[in-house]
Amino acid sequence: MKKWVSIALLVVVGLVMMNLECPNGGSAPTNVNITVVDDQDGNPGGGIRVTWSAPSDGSTPDEYVVSVDGVDQVAVTTLEDYVYTPGAEIVVKAVFGADEYEANAIDIGAVATSSIDIWSVNDPDPNHPSGLGFGSNGAAGTYAVSTESNWPEIDFYIASGPKIASPADHLPTPLNDEENAVSSETGTFATLDIVAATGQNLYLTSRDLTTNGLYGLWIDPNANGYDASDNFGKLVVNSIDAGTYKVNLSVAYQTEPGLRWVVE
Repeated sequence: MKKWVSIALLVVVGLVMMNLECPNGGSAPTNVNITVVDDQDGNPGGGIRVTWSAPSDGSTPDEYVVSVDGVDQVAVTTLEDYVYTPGAEIVVKAVFGADEYEANAIDIGAVATSSIDIWSVNDPDPNHPSGLGFGSNGAAGTYAVSTESNWPEIDFYIASGPKIASPADHLPTPLNDEENAVSSETGTFATLDIVAATGQNLYLTSRDLTTNGLYGLWIDPNANGYDASDNFGKLVVNSIDAGTYKVNLSVAYQTEPGLRWVVE
């Protein structure tokens, strides 16, 4: 009998100790939000501030960890952290001992379109599209510049050369008031994870296109320089057919306003 009493006491003590260590178990952080901030060098649009609230069940984590594309940052005990390494997905985890509880992931991946045929304005067929534009969901579309009702949708067009140019540069009549710009980038389309910073004379409103050329895209709808309403993307030229004026492109568009990250 004493043996069974001793075992029962041990079980009770164990349960009490478990409750003392984590009275409400554990659960995930809540209210996770992101804000685009400067990078570590002070360049706009190169970083993200992540904020969150404690678990809603009242439990107190030992620490929190922000993970970017599955790679954990250094743990923090505050309700915020900063991310400067570009990625496509951010997850915040509450850590209770060896247990982790994840909040819903935030998707910040650029939306890629792998193949787009577009023609320069030299092409004699007015129905061939020379305009390129991005929807709010990141999808890329092409538009014939011969149709004036398309003009508000155009973020760039293919000029003689071929060049990629801002719609405000179109002659004799600008397609719209956007003063968008293009940077020259290095590397490959797949490895380019952040485009050039603004304010460093790295963007031009038109650039020559070359086969395998890699470019950063800056969409400035208010034509006022960088602000939090701007969007960014990347573009690579897969081929140029000078005989038919056709250019084939791959593009990716970051839907998070102000953010220069372009990881797919």
